[in-house]
Amino acid sequence: MALLTTGLIKNNEVSGVRPSSTLSIRMSNADPVSASIRVSGIYWTGTTNTEYVLDVLTLAPGEEVNLNYFAQLDAFEFRFITNSDGIEISAWGGNAAGGLSVVYSVLPTAFFPTGIERKAGEAGTPIPSPLNQIYILNSKSNTISVIDEKTNTFIGNVLVGSGPFGVGVNPTTNRIYVANFGSSNVSVIDGNSNMVITTITVGSNPVGLGVNPTTNRIYVANWGSHSVSVIDGFTHVVIATIPVGSSPEGVNVNPVTNQIYITNHGSQNVSVINGSTNMTIATVEILS
Repeated sequence: MALLTTGLIKNNEVSGVRPSSTLSIRMSNADPVSASIRVSGIYWTGTTNTEYVLDVLTLAPGEEVNLNYFAQLDAFEFRFITNSDGIEISAWGGNAAGGLSVVYSVLPTAFFPTGIERKAGEAGTPIPSPLNQIYILNSKSNTISVIDEKTNTFIGNVLVGSGPFGVGVNPTTNRIYVANFGSSNVSVIDGNSNMVITTITVGSNPVGLGVNPTTNRIYVANWGSHSVSVIDGFTHVVIATIPVGSSPEGVNVNPVTNQIYITNHGSQNVSVINGSTNMTIATVEILS
């Protein structure tokens, strides 16, 4: 499965004219088999987003299709989910006269790493998934609440480990990872069924968790053992344990550079990890 996006496109009026009045999309299927594509158009008002386009298409091998959408909006984004890596997508804006005004990039969602990781201490903070489902940590009841973002309705609770404290989503695989402070493990949830499919033992008292959707690796900050556990998202096995500073809590992943940043509460510094070697390459002191 591939997830692609235009990223947030700012389209404010300049002297009464928007850069784009329409958005055109061309998609072609280079695979030898048919492919399905879900097209979602979203417009933004401040921090609120609303889906105004939803198309599902099937392209035969070698087929090409051109689509045109309304774009007279201040800010919008188009997202694409497809079951094929052979789908090629290009996008451009058209002006009021019908001419080409600007070409937009369509890139994997990994290049727009918003909302795919969560730091420690944010229990109760919602985090989205590719299926427009929101996951909320309930540390006292050892559950994750699931909300349908499109209808704003409660779907149900998922029972996880003791004291869930950190959560991260891999938008490519639609797996949700929950760091359980009390039971020192990570619950892996299938975002399609909202069921726990496996539990992975990590270091002592995990709190923060981050995901690199490009490499499919998960990084867990273990507060009690002063380390970071590296999980292979394909096998659900811990492949490395990296010593860091004292009481690590925050995890942030840059999927473009494949570097991972760990905030160490006890030592008041940041450990920088190379995701290719699983080694700390720098320690940055923080002035408090």
